[in-house]
Amino acid sequence: MANVITDTKKIEEVLSRGVHDLFTKEELMKKLTSGKRLTIKLGTDVTGGELHLGHSVMHRKMRDFQELGHNAVMIIGDYTVLVGDHSDKVDMRSDRSSKDIEKDLSGFKDQFFMTVIKKGTKVLRNSKWLKKLSLGDVINLTKNFTVSQLLDRETFLLRYKSGKPIGLDEFLYPIMQGYDSVAIKADIELGATDQTFNILAGRVLTEHLNKAPQCGITMKLLLGSDGRPMGKSLGNYIPLKSSPSDMYGKIMSIVDGVIFDYFELVTRVPMDEINKMKSEVQSGANPMIYKKKLAHEVVSFYHGTKKADEAENDFENTFKKGDIPKDTKKVKVQIKAPIVDILIKNKVVSSKAEFRRLIESGAITFKGSLEEKKIIDPHSLADESGSLKIGKKRFIKIEVIKNK
Repeated sequence: MANVITDTKKIEEVLSRGVHDLFTKEELMKKLTSGKRLTIKLGTDVTGGELHLGHSVMHRKMRDFQELGHNAVMIIGDYTVLVGDHSDKVDMRSDRSSKDIEKDLSGFKDQFFMTVIKKGTKVLRNSKWLKKLSLGDVINLTKNFTVSQLLDRETFLLRYKSGKPIGLDEFLYPIMQGYDSVAIKADIELGATDQTFNILAGRVLTEHLNKAPQCGITMKLLLGSDGRPMGKSLGNYIPLKSSPSDMYGKIMSIVDGVIFDYFELVTRVPMDEINKMKSEVQSGANPMIYKKKLAHEVVSFYHGTKKADEAENDFENTFKKGDIPKDTKKVKVQIKAPIVDILIKNKVVSSKAEFRRLIESGAITFKGSLEEKKIIDPHSLADESGSLKIGKKRFIKIEVIKNK
């Protein structure tokens, strides 16, 4: 295993790049310059089978610590998900079965290791230790916290004031997450800004039970292509499983205002170079130049330089010459299948409402063997094979199968 790197300049970069808050910087610097190989913890309740660039922000930070020579531990919250993390929720979550959890886990690790270095990384399920706790153990853990501390959390406070129910089990979540840190003897925990209370709960419990409190790092939020928080429900996310051309095209569609946030959070282009590019844009340079560089950097990381070069050429041909990308998804559909259903099923559009908006703005075009036409009827059916162009950057090829 590689030696632990204690170079303060490199450590400062890891502790500042994309970071929202540190608990605490002094403790972190002391640990990271000690030469000791640390345990870096990142937990997740797997509530969906698809990861996107927003998730990769945290995974990149874990990789940074791996490259400094530290140990990475991913905690799969197969027990905490039974309660559900309510840190960013203003309503009670619905129950999830073990079958749901296993379904979501399928393929999750493959996507996780697209960013994190697989060798040496431990992936553990917290049911391994949480299900062994007795009621007495749980009572002793809860004594480290007060109801007022829990109710001070913004989402709980909003629900309490509006009369919405708060389940008693919800108060257990930060304690369960904190105990994960105790179980693996975590030195540092990574999390999003909405995880601050849970990470601090881990500090309390590790100090109480392990005698050495874990440190915590919360990361900045990656915004979606439209400048809003990246999320599947908004349809503004970039899946890690995207093809090179699709990933390149989606990055090229982001609003100019987030280009340099993306550089900071999902690439490792040096910060002084990023700041120089930012200054050049402020002085009048075309942001498109740097957006192309960003797209190439991200695609190169996930697919390699050759695929990034091909995606770049594909993008140029598609949007300058009007060609259809080579790796456009192909699907077989029954004749007379509603086009809206085809697009939603294949995640080309997020909803019927979005489809209708696109129709009304004349943004959907069908190209068959004989002609190219705008789709103007929201009830249009697939009656021949061809390709659909949705807006400027989304495509799908359909092969119509006639009923026998």
